[in-house]
Amino acid sequence: MKKKKVAPPPATAPADPAQWSDKSQGSVAASFRKFYTDRAYRCRTCGKDALFTAAEQKMAYEVRKTHIDVQRVQCEACWREGHVVEQKIAACEGQWAGSKQALARDAVFLSAWRALLLEHRRYGARHNIAADNMLRKLLDRAAGAN
Repeated sequence: MKKKKVAPPPATAPADPAQWSDKSQGSVAASFRKFYTDRAYRCRTCGKDALFTAAEQKMAYEVRKTHIDVQRVQCEACWREGHVVEQKIAACEGQWAGSKQALARDAVFLSAWRALLLEHRRYGARHNIAADNMLRKLLDRAAGAN
């Protein structure tokens, strides 16, 4: 007779609602949450199964003061990739602020910046319509000038 594989019980960590943010302390959960339990979820970006561990929850809610209702939706890898894209967009914005005149005709720069904006949406960011429209118009001008 084959033994069934039994999943290990989820790990737990003690909860200390007194360490939560002020808003979280005012929530209903503050009166009954005694511990955190590992939570399984599926990454919204890549679709892989992931785990929001009890220890990570404790860190998020008690140290970083994230609101208690906030749940993970992205795995660690996708979350990090999204932040890398954000940093690259910020670098483009910084370059743009420094030399708009020259960069307004640089189709390579404009295309790369627009591609980053589109990629950022894949990680859950809102569509930056104003920046997208500006870059599209500048790219059209740059193409017309050549």
